[in-house]
Amino acid sequence: MYFLNKVMNCRPTGGEIAIFWLGQAGFIIKYDEDKVIAIDPYLSNCVERIWGFKRIMMPIISPMDIEADILLVTHHHEDHLDVDSIPFLMECKKTKLYGPNTVIEICKGMKIPEDRLTKMAIGDEITAGNVTIKALYADHGELAPDAIGMLLTIKGIKIYITGDTAYRPEYMQDAKQAKPDIIIMPINGAFGNLGPESAAKMARDFEAKVAIPGHYWMFKEHNGNPQEFENKMKEYAPKCMIKFMCQGEEYRYESTSQI
Repeated sequence: MYFLNKVMNCRPTGGEIAIFWLGQAGFIIKYDEDKVIAIDPYLSNCVERIWGFKRIMMPIISPMDIEADILLVTHHHEDHLDVDSIPFLMECKKTKLYGPNTVIEICKGMKIPEDRLTKMAIGDEITAGNVTIKALYADHGELAPDAIGMLLTIKGIKIYITGDTAYRPEYMQDAKQAKPDIIIMPINGAFGNLGPESAAKMARDFEAKVAIPGHYWMFKEHNGNPQEFENKMKEYAPKCMIKFMCQGEEYRYESTSQI
């Protein structure tokens, strides 16, 4: 309840946005006082039920309490497309879900109305209210061939959500050319994901102003070493600010400065 109240009472104005970490790859972005974007929220125990990976970071909010305007799902793995939470997240009638084809087909199978689902493939760009969403290349291997990253533009602020991916600079020119203000990236270095060194090199090459690491410590099998990431950032991207977040923490960013 504390976190729910915190999100509800957060009302970014002017050039501000507010970012909250839910754990794993899950984030909430709030903007324009009451607009909410939810990104890859993992709020159940479906990964343990399906794959046997027990979560060791507890959910901080119920999916029934998230009233998102935009729900972004980067690929269909259950720690991103939480199949036990999706029906509750979509009970909010204003929520519209954006994701790659596999995600959309799974949601259709769950009887989510098709007019609230938008399929996105690499290169697609969509405007939803005051937010521009562009689907970008991600390499998450053969088990998620249509996984995507997403570039959000809100109030002129560019937020690059890499999704689960390895670093493939030759295929990521769109993201590099965007020069994102904020890059949200995995650092666990397992299951084909960016590790501390490759994540730091990406932050350097893409000239990000702020790097927010995620996708670590949710499952013991997934690894993740934030101290090593910090060391590699000092080596490869010393000009990029690192923002380590605890679950439920609020980070505000303004288009002209960091707060």
